[in-house]
Amino acid sequence: MKKLLLAVTVLFMVSAVSAQVDKVNGRANAVSAPYHKVQLKGTEEVAVPHASVPMMRSHSRNFVGTTYYDCQSNGSMAQRVVAHNDGTVSAIWTTDNENFNHRGTGYNYFNGTSWINPSSSTDRIENVRTGWPAITTVGDAEIVVSHNGSNALVIGIRPQKGTGDWTFTTKQGPVASDGTHNSTCLLWPSIVASGNTLHMIACTESDSGYLYNGINTCLVYYRGTFNTSNNTITWEEPRVVGNVDPNEYPRFSGDSYAIDAKGDNVAIVACPSSTMDVFLWKSTDGGTNFTKTVVIESAIKNGNLTAMMDTTLYVNDGCCAVAIGDDGIAHVAIGAYLVVSDVDSGDSWYWYPGIGYLLYWKDNQAPIMYNNNEEYMQPDVLTAAGYTVIERFNLDCGDELFAPTSWGSDAYPNYGVGAISFPQLVAQGGNVYMVFCSTLQYPFSDLVNDMYYRGVFACKSTDNGQTFGDKSWLSYNKDCTYMDSWDWAPLTEENIETNVELMREAVNTEGESVYPSVASNIVNGKLVMTWQQDYFAGTYIKDESSPSETFDYYFSIDASEIGVYNNTNEVCQGLWIDPTGVSNEMISGMKIYPNPASDAVNITFSSEESADAVVSVMNLMGQTVYTSNVSMHEGYNMVNVPVKHLGAGVYMVNIKSNKGTSTQKLIVK
Repeated sequence: MKKLLLAVTVLFMVSAVSAQVDKVNGRANAVSAPYHKVQLKGTEEVAVPHASVPMMRSHSRNFVGTTYYDCQSNGSMAQRVVAHNDGTVSAIWTTDNENFNHRGTGYNYFNGTSWINPSSSTDRIENVRTGWPAITTVGDAEIVVSHNGSNALVIGIRPQKGTGDWTFTTKQGPVASDGTHNSTCLLWPSIVASGNTLHMIACTESDSGYLYNGINTCLVYYRGTFNTSNNTITWEEPRVVGNVDPNEYPRFSGDSYAIDAKGDNVAIVACPSSTMDVFLWKSTDGGTNFTKTVVIESAIKNGNLTAMMDTTLYVNDGCCAVAIGDDGIAHVAIGAYLVVSDVDSGDSWYWYPGIGYLLYWKDNQAPIMYNNNEEYMQPDVLTAAGYTVIERFNLDCGDELFAPTSWGSDAYPNYGVGAISFPQLVAQGGNVYMVFCSTLQYPFSDLVNDMYYRGVFACKSTDNGQTFGDKSWLSYNKDCTYMDSWDWAPLTEENIETNVELMREAVNTEGESVYPSVASNIVNGKLVMTWQQDYFAGTYIKDESSPSETFDYYFSIDASEIGVYNNTNEVCQGLWIDPTGVSNEMISGMKIYPNPASDAVNITFSSEESADAVVSVMNLMGQTVYTSNVSMHEGYNMVNVPVKHLGAGVYMVNIKSNKGTSTQKLIVK
């Protein structure tokens, strides 16, 4: 083994013929990925053999549901979780049982104290096969939209969140035709509400040759009015998103779009393909009129690969997010990856799934135009122009990303997106919160398939998107992925074998965390989200001979902790904030507030018995800068510690008795 620079491997080839990209329903088809076959749309359930199937060690209290169907999205995530103003939460996901005959919408509800359904449940709310659900609310009424994959959307409504029966209707789409056959299918929906007005987008028939307004898999917008007296929806006629020209946009693809609404503002961002422009379609009058703005101009429009001959280009990866701020500004995040033309044939390209970035843009910034400049999407060029770019980062304090040399092109699981993608955005109170997935590095990996896991991260802006602060590794905790110790010597050619083995042994609980969905509003200061977690990297739709559980994971964090909790610059130093404390059973539940602090902090914790203890504050050099003897009582304890005499920086606070200890990080500002 040795260090491996990120840019060494070209992975997948995508063909572009007859001005259309050879896609699986619009998503790049990995033709040189021998490790598994991917069917991203779920129209076929693919058997994937495994040498062994490790099981989750335990069902975490944070698992809200189970599924054996682990393809939650083809790219952008629709709204799957709602944080209600009273502190309750509704969560949904695509569920299925181990016999693969029960696919539909899994549902769970947090009533303020606990989740009402067991985490092992694979029950669905519908009585027919559906997939790809989205949820929104009008008042206390819950509305879930999914597709049946054949002729319509399935819309479920119930008047009271968390309880009662669902009433289901179907919503057929406009007629798409191949000249001989017609289809009213609507697929891959996303829905949001503003007051009693519903805003929904979905795609028409995806089979090749079925056109609506001259477009295959056409993205259409519906505006509806929810009647609270009888819990029904009145829908207007559909409109083609962006009023796009089929010559420029011959097709869309499932989940390559996102929608948000706040007040009279409605924003839809669409990233149909690497060969088409990314655009924002925005309304300021509640969805009556829209204006289209190009966000990123594609250098390889309609499959014309001339721009990338003898060079490499960054292109959008078909995954995006949008959120509207309190001031009406639309905030957009878009994934990107690196591509290069096949110089022999000129009609296909290779892409690097291990190389990519996340781009943040808002609608008072200039569009990103090609203008025959092949470097226009290079991350350093974008950064110099004032755009925010997040690239893959180290997690082990090393200088380079490294991996076993035996891992080659198959090390990156194929989701059809870049190394950093699946963004989610929340814009509220002048703050912008961005949650996303990033490919991890060794030893956080799927050893059955020799592939990297992905993890969920977040960062925030406190100046309405002008700048973003440090990143938090949200899925780095004892229920997901965790390293018991980062204590090893710096990697060298001589010791890398030994130290990688030590790293491997230090990993506590492993798993891939992907497909984050974030509630669109901050409630009680909390950012609420769900994501999918399982042991296998990548998307697998398994057969009955190798069923494997996948879990819908719930996570809630103080919005002020984004950038502080599990800071990616510090996690390898052991400076993470573990909600349960780094402790044994004697002292537990340690919390510090306020944190950051400037004057004094309160330290709360629980003790199993009454005993004497020492409270210590240490700087990062290990020097004790404060100490105090305290008497702990059995049960709840609180200690006040002055910090105004300390300089600004990061400190470790420790409580220690003869039978227990607990440590947390403190930031003094």
